[in-house]
Amino acid sequence: MRQTKIKPAVLFILLIITVMGTRPLLSMANPDQFEVIIKVNYDGFFDSNGKALNNLLEVPKERNIKLIFEHVGKPGEEHAFSLLFDSGEEISSDTISNLNKRAYIEFSTGNAGESYDVFCVIVDCDGMEHLTDLVLIST
Repeated sequence: MRQTKIKPAVLFILLIITVMGTRPLLSMANPDQFEVIIKVNYDGFFDSNGKALNNLLEVPKERNIKLIFEHVGKPGEEHAFSLLFDSGEEISSDTISNLNKRAYIEFSTGNAGESYDVFCVIVDCDGMEHLTDLVLIST
């Protein structure tokens, strides 16, 4: 009889531990966030498949956006980005390089037609003639 009381108690404790262990994972997931991977090297901006982005990228209107800048360039290349809103507000990323492969900018888009300018802020960036501004437009 003692063993039958222990089993339900053990199962209950394991259930609580399992629920508590997965709860942070559920709260960290943000289904409303739209992620965009932008690969960057000396030659410019590329999508997640390696296709060149032609200076215009559509993003959904009224959504939380996470721009993920991924370094795919040569050792020694460094880039850091700023996102400029029509209002003049600016958000900056960390620097990406062969030592720090990814950096992020998170923001919320507004109405359809609003645009956002993304550009490298490193003054002596060797690839600036290739890294023309990337314009995001909410659709």
